[in-house]
Amino acid sequence: MGNLHSLEIIVLAAAAFYFLGLAAFLPGLGRGLRRKNDFPFLDPPKCTILICARNEEENIGACLNSLSNILYPREFLEILVVDDSSTDSTPQIIQSWKNTLPHLRMINTRDLEKHKFEGKVSALIHGMDAAQGEFVLITDADCTVSPNWVHEHVRWYRSDTGMVSSITVLDSMKPFEAAQSLEMVELLGLSMSAINYHIPVSVIGNNLSIRKKTYDEIGGYRNIPFSVTEDVALFQTVWDTGKWKVRFKANSDLLVKSRPPESFSMWWRQKHRWVIGGKSIKIMGAMILVLGFIGAFVLIATPFVLPLKFAFLAIAIKFLGDLLIIFPALMRMKQMKLVFFFLTYQLYLVFFLLCFPILFFQKDVRWKGRVYHT
Repeated sequence: MGNLHSLEIIVLAAAAFYFLGLAAFLPGLGRGLRRKNDFPFLDPPKCTILICARNEEENIGACLNSLSNILYPREFLEILVVDDSSTDSTPQIIQSWKNTLPHLRMINTRDLEKHKFEGKVSALIHGMDAAQGEFVLITDADCTVSPNWVHEHVRWYRSDTGMVSSITVLDSMKPFEAAQSLEMVELLGLSMSAINYHIPVSVIGNNLSIRKKTYDEIGGYRNIPFSVTEDVALFQTVWDTGKWKVRFKANSDLLVKSRPPESFSMWWRQKHRWVIGGKSIKIMGAMILVLGFIGAFVLIATPFVLPLKFAFLAIAIKFLGDLLIIFPALMRMKQMKLVFFFLTYQLYLVFFLLCFPILFFQKDVRWKGRVYHT
């Protein structure tokens, strides 16, 4: 170490800081991955699965097929799909499932009263108003869920629980998509850990449930300032009540799989929406982002700065830090095959963090054929 220059020491120190920073999340991660076998209700409570769909003719069939396999008493389950003024055959496909899913109900935003809210928030308002369940589970039309998904969400509710969330991955093993899945596992794993430390960060809106009473008490989306990431805004409002707890858990039954973006431009628009919405995330979210930049700095700087033996050491420390979070989460969710894309994920991280400044300052979020001015 005595022969190392100051810049070389900085890179090694950054790798060590990155590892220790992620290691600090391990106890909270462990709480989120812990399994409970008890069910808190004597009888199954009435639940609503809420899906907002806009021009999803390619995806809605697979979503509804996964819902048809849910192992929850049908008399206690409502499936509510809000067709958000689709211009394709989405409404017709939904209607065609009514014989298979007699507990399926569809409403169309075209037939409902207009209000000042726009986009998906408007569809969510109508859906939450119509939902009849004591608990409302929210996912997207391009997602599929496990047979025990509803039961597992309800399992984590106690009398003071207002919301439950979990992790989503992409339903693809192509390298670019698998790298995105690992990104989601690591970021959501860190968010889960922070929430289990009682520090609010974020949740993902396609694997989320909320107690209807909690939603009504906060005034719902009508009482929440508009955000392009409406799920994060809802989570923060529930958290800020101080009355209702948010539980973030992960296992194979809670896992949701989402269709990957169809093109690079769609990936860019999705990341732009998430980055803009992420501006509202509080200090712990910013700390996670800083850790990400430190990790990218180690990956980029190491080959140019460090002698070979120290370069391997720095990279190994960085990789071990990521695996501290990713490996146990993948094991619990039975998604270990994603580990084979770990090196691809490292390259993806550098690429994304280089894109981040452009995404951060880019104006006007474009999503699902709509433009949101920011």
